[in-house]
Amino acid sequence: MDVPPQDVISRDNVSVKVNAIVFFRVVDPEKAIIQWSTSSSPPASWRRPPCAVLGKHELDEMLAERERLNLDVQQILDAQTDSWASR
Repeated sequence: MDVPPQDVISRDNVSVKVNAIVFFRVVDPEKAIIQWSTSSSPPASWRRPPCAVLGKHELDEMLAERERLNLDVQQILDAQTDSWASR
C-alpha cells in the first residue's frame, strides 16, 4: 500500500517530505479483512508514526540514521496491526 507523502518538521525546524510503502503479510485473511473493515481508516492513523519518530530528530540525524528510523516506524505500525495476524 502506498502511503501518501507527508510533511514533517524536524527538531531543528526543517520541513521534510516523507513517503512510504507498506507491505502486509497476512496470516489470518478472515481476521485481517474484518479488522481492516471495522477499524477507523487505518491509512489515516498510520500518518502519525513517521511524524512521531522523525519530528524528534534533526535533519542530519534523519539522513545518517535512516535505517534505524525506518525500524522505529515499522515497530509502531507492527504494534497497530499485530492483532490482525494473531491466531
